[in-house]
Amino acid sequence: MAWPLAWTLVLGHAAGAANLAADPAAVKQLVDAVSLDVMSEAALQACDDVGAAATPQMRAAWVAWRERHQVAPLRMVVAALQRRQGSSAPSWTIITEPLRQRVLGEAAPDAICAGLAQDLQGAAMDVSAQYPQARAVAQALVQAKLVTLSSQPVVVPGGARGQVLLPCQIPALRAQQGRSWSAISEEAAARALGAVHARGRVERWGSDGDRYRLVQEQGDRRCEHGIYLGFNAEPWVGREIVLRGLVTSLSGTSITLSGAALVGDASGLTPYPLAQKPLARREVLLQRVMSPPARGLADKDLAAVVIHGEGNYSNGTRWDEDVRFLLRDGTVYRRTEMPPDQLNVAASRQLEPQRWGRWRADGAGYQMQAQDDDGRPDGGWKAEKHYAVRAWPRDTRLDGSFSRGTFSGSLVLGGTSSTRSIRFTREGRFERSYSSLSSSGTLGATLNNTMISGSSHRDGKGSSSTGGGTVGSGGGTAGAFSSRKTDDGASRRGRYQLSGYVLTLDYDDGRQERLLSFPVHGDNKTVYVGDGSLSLDN
Repeated sequence: MAWPLAWTLVLGHAAGAANLAADPAAVKQLVDAVSLDVMSEAALQACDDVGAAATPQMRAAWVAWRERHQVAPLRMVVAALQRRQGSSAPSWTIITEPLRQRVLGEAAPDAICAGLAQDLQGAAMDVSAQYPQARAVAQALVQAKLVTLSSQPVVVPGGARGQVLLPCQIPALRAQQGRSWSAISEEAAARALGAVHARGRVERWGSDGDRYRLVQEQGDRRCEHGIYLGFNAEPWVGREIVLRGLVTSLSGTSITLSGAALVGDASGLTPYPLAQKPLARREVLLQRVMSPPARGLADKDLAAVVIHGEGNYSNGTRWDEDVRFLLRDGTVYRRTEMPPDQLNVAASRQLEPQRWGRWRADGAGYQMQAQDDDGRPDGGWKAEKHYAVRAWPRDTRLDGSFSRGTFSGSLVLGGTSSTRSIRFTREGRFERSYSSLSSSGTLGATLNNTMISGSSHRDGKGSSSTGGGTVGSGGGTAGAFSSRKTDDGASRRGRYQLSGYVLTLDYDDGRQERLLSFPVHGDNKTVYVGDGSLSLDN
């Protein structure tokens, strides 16, 4: 595989200092052992995302497999080397994404996921037998100080006493304290709340998967709040644990637990006497409520497609839009990334009732009533600002470039501005493009003469990215820049067709995409594409 080979080269250089370069096959065993863990976790996550009934069985099997073969320490070593390599390190997605998409694309995922749970017991997954030198290589890298592993929490001796906090109690804890705090010291946290016990299942999060939090869930319900951990919790991923630590940040949605110790015997703990926010129904993948083209919501059952948009300035500048499908039976659907003719109404009503509600005409506008996670009315009727849009006449042709820009962050602390565009020609061709620019803010430039920036651009000709900056010091400023170009742009250009509420894109690389689309106004100067509107460039 491309990923293990690339890491063999990375590790081979480091292993030379530990006198392992003479045996690249042994180094590759460490890589292969860890890649096996990464792939099995990706399959588990896909089973979880698709809502397979066998997910709990598979998670239990995966956790037991990792513990039986002591896989977590091996992964920690490779993760440390990955951080050392930085952006030049190969990405796990090379091997995980094909596997993930295979699971997500299965018509009967329950059987696949149950089979994967059984596979974890087989000889092919016996890490110790398949990769007998992996552990020795990992130990040598640590002993040679080519990698540094973070310290792990100590285990609380004896049985713990006191109360234990759950993630769903965080809002009540915040209300009890009457204030929030962010990034305080452990000493200040000890004064504020003292030692706190917390319970939850360890889950990795973040783009690199090297940060961890405790979550609370039951079946298809999940708490939207999390307990973030200030240590490397790799050995406990997937397991429910109890920790004792200090709350160094507190908000209405999360806490950070630092200086944590693992509670081995939690039988003496009692629940925190705080109200729990009810578990919410988990979001389901879009594909679970999609039908093949023209086999979803029929035209005769669709009363209107309506939209409302407004500016959002909470963390920058962007235009937020809410599109809804109004059905002739008086119900309304609030999740509309797909065209109406691909909405599987029956599956959606069963799996995501919270996205449905009722609607009725109110003069020239509409009133709507939401539903809760169990499909019951949630509140009264509410006047909405949505208005109806028209469908595209069959084989509509556009001519021009349509774009939309957003900015997140602040000019003082730094942020990212981005623009996405699509250019249509009357000959039926299209080209999509995306550009972004990120930079540190004026504060860094003012205080220490430091400016860091990066940019990327993708269009029908290819993609490119640049990065670098200048850093001030007592001896002046130092700077470094880098750039690279990849692909030929075939995945962003091709032929298009507009009809009804559908934009069909046939890319030059052979892929096809069907997106929700319509003219936002009557002049074709603003078009909705996928999940937002784009305006005609001047």
